[in-house]
Amino acid sequence: MVRPFLLFIYLVKIFILIQKLNGTTEYDTYFHVFSKQNIDKPISIIWTDKTKWLKIKSFQNCSIKLIAHGYAERWNMDWRWDWVNDMKNEFLNNKTKENICVIAIDWEKGAREINFITAVANADIAGEHLAEFIQNNYINPKRLHCIGFSLGAHLCGFASNNYYIITKKQTRFAHITGLDPSGPLLRKASIDKRLSLDDADFVDCIHTSSTFGLQEKSGHMDFFPDGGKSNAKGCEKFIVIKDKDEIETNIRIKRFLFNRKQKQESSTNDNDLPEKNFIGIIRDRIGRIRSLKKVFLNIHAYIGCNHLRSPHYYISSINQCNFRAKLCSTWLNYLSKTCNDPIDNDLTYPRMGFHADKSDSIYRRGNNSYYLKTTPKKPYCLPSSSSSTTEKNPKTRTSVRSKLKKKLTKLRP
Repeated sequence: MVRPFLLFIYLVKIFILIQKLNGTTEYDTYFHVFSKQNIDKPISIIWTDKTKWLKIKSFQNCSIKLIAHGYAERWNMDWRWDWVNDMKNEFLNNKTKENICVIAIDWEKGAREINFITAVANADIAGEHLAEFIQNNYINPKRLHCIGFSLGAHLCGFASNNYYIITKKQTRFAHITGLDPSGPLLRKASIDKRLSLDDADFVDCIHTSSTFGLQEKSGHMDFFPDGGKSNAKGCEKFIVIKDKDEIETNIRIKRFLFNRKQKQESSTNDNDLPEKNFIGIIRDRIGRIRSLKKVFLNIHAYIGCNHLRSPHYYISSINQCNFRAKLCSTWLNYLSKTCNDPIDNDLTYPRMGFHADKSDSIYRRGNNSYYLKTTPKKPYCLPSSSSSTTEKNPKTRTSVRSKLKKKLTKLRP
């Protein structure tokens, strides 16, 4: 039996060969738009389109959440954990009262380059496309919150800077969130070549990996859960992803060769997108074979577990967790409880994730580090930090006890 790691190496070599055969230098960026009126079926718009966005009334007054995937990813990841879809669903959940539109940025052809240097340059190109799309469709940049994972975090910064240039230095995006901004080749780079606090009115970052992520402070608020240096609990051992659909294994192998049904569905849902060539189709079908997918998922989850925790934390923070952090100079000071936080209270404390902009203005104007502890399992927050758990009112406790006492006294002879 072939060992999983060797099988993974062979598969990587196959994908490298495919990428070399299908290398691209120019590509188009697409935007897949969701709202509460179309939660499951996106409206896809190419970056050069100047009319489609303006025709849809529900998009004109919503608060816009841009989601940028990272290196070697795609906007709808059927071959691994689809965090973009999960984040979109949390944003459009009924619990969220705000009128929100979610735009999944599709720069797959630029992100799936073997040469990481080329991928970084492609992220800048996607940023240019996004900036021009915003300007051409008269979208107010103050409605924009760009959330990017890994290399996608830098894409958000590139887009805001490009918009700043083409509008003749008038304005930038309102908010950027960097989910473990990519570190390789970008460590100690100048701020114009990576995400920094100058890229938006408010920039917050979550740092979770010292291997794939950037440890340098990159925003007004930089959060380091569990120290931020690949110390997340639950990432110490090789995980096993259980297959819930073993019955469909044979069906999926058949679809690898005979994929008419999926082809029809994709043509109806993505009618504005260009048809993929032969290499692209083969690559996607390989990713759908369940046995190979399980190998990819397990290896990827093990190697990049800490890196992937950042989108996990952010998704949990939308509707489930209040990740309360503490202003501190180092992780050791946090553990020894020697932090110096002048205004720590129960109302305006530093919050990691979706509610970071609700932190006190003193925190949001600074360039400080914030630390907190997480738990090994979802939703990764301590019970006291969960938004779903509410403290019981002591008055209700006493009233219940008094009622019980009265009933007991009546029952006594």
